[in-house]
Amino acid sequence: MIASIAWRNVWRNKGRSLVVIGAMIVGIWSLAFGSGFMQSFLTGYIQSSIKHETSSGQVHHPGFQKDYDINFFIRDPKKLIDAIKSNSAVTSVTSRSIVNGMISSTRQATGVKIIGVEPATEASVTELNSLIHEGEYFEGISRNPVLIGDKLAEKLKVGVKAKVVLTFQDKEGNITAARFRVAGILKATSVSISESTVYVLKDDLNRLLQLDDNVHEIAYVTSTDADDDAIAHDLQSRFPEDKIESWRELSPILVFMEQWMASILKLLILIIMSALAFGIVNTMLMAVLERVRELGMLMALGMRRTKVFTMIMVETIYLSTVGGPVGLLVGYLTITYLGQAGIDLTDYSEGLEAIGYESILYPILQPGDYIQIVVGVILTAFLASLYPAWKAIKLKPIDALHTI
Repeated sequence: MIASIAWRNVWRNKGRSLVVIGAMIVGIWSLAFGSGFMQSFLTGYIQSSIKHETSSGQVHHPGFQKDYDINFFIRDPKKLIDAIKSNSAVTSVTSRSIVNGMISSTRQATGVKIIGVEPATEASVTELNSLIHEGEYFEGISRNPVLIGDKLAEKLKVGVKAKVVLTFQDKEGNITAARFRVAGILKATSVSISESTVYVLKDDLNRLLQLDDNVHEIAYVTSTDADDDAIAHDLQSRFPEDKIESWRELSPILVFMEQWMASILKLLILIIMSALAFGIVNTMLMAVLERVRELGMLMALGMRRTKVFTMIMVETIYLSTVGGPVGLLVGYLTITYLGQAGIDLTDYSEGLEAIGYESILYPILQPGDYIQIVVGVILTAFLASLYPAWKAIKLKPIDALHTI
């Protein structure tokens, strides 16, 4: 009976109820869209960093990353690569030689990180070939090809097939310089790739460094549902003489961004839910004050205060259960569509790329996010109904009956 009376009371003033339901739909849609939009920034940045820079995990000599001394190479790379490949969650593995040096053209010179790669395995791990903006991926140049970023090419004032000189110290500490020719120019959101990294063939770099078949870095990628930390820790326990890290350990800033974005999303949820709560409280309080005589009569006729309290709360929950699912559905449809079509921000591409973001964003929400929104709406409706319901049961029947 209480539920039936509460339902009729909700639609007693249809205009006011529809306004509250509409506000709830817009609020929940805004929450879903805002959450998905903000997560697209984070997800895009992390995925781009993992794909093109850190990979899912990397292996180094324990002393290599301190000052990039080329004598700190991995002791038994073949054994390590075989062990990494044996893990079913690992999809691709590659090895690299790395040295810090200088790159110079006829116009300019600057410091760079020189990475020697195996083209086929590097493409499978970092998709480096997908970043080619001009030229070819290590093709079209018969001797000493090099790939450079677009910003670096602008700085050096060079184009495809232009000659550049790389200078660095070899294994014995001797200054070595070699002429390379630009095979391709990379365009990436990563500032490191576009401005301060060059890629050469590992065989060419090892020959110049006198490293034979030694490597400084092994990188691997895993399937999307893999536990990268667990894989890295397992490999570390099997190869304690090497340093094996997941992307979270390699790039603490990505972990910080995850935590920061989670805090921002919580704040966004709090703001929108607070606005919904105030709207619900205002509407239900007005409904209570308009029905003072009615409520007083019900209590005078013997209706318990607990039932009056329950009736007001049920009315509030009805408003939420009507507006909540509709808002959630609209939000889901919006996120699903934009998650496939993307949000084009090419007008701001220069600024976004300067800080490492893509110009097209794909909003995304996990099933857990939708559950969080549903729980938040229900909790907000419940808490918002407490004060109007408490106000109703505090009425004295005699005073309420004399209210005009």
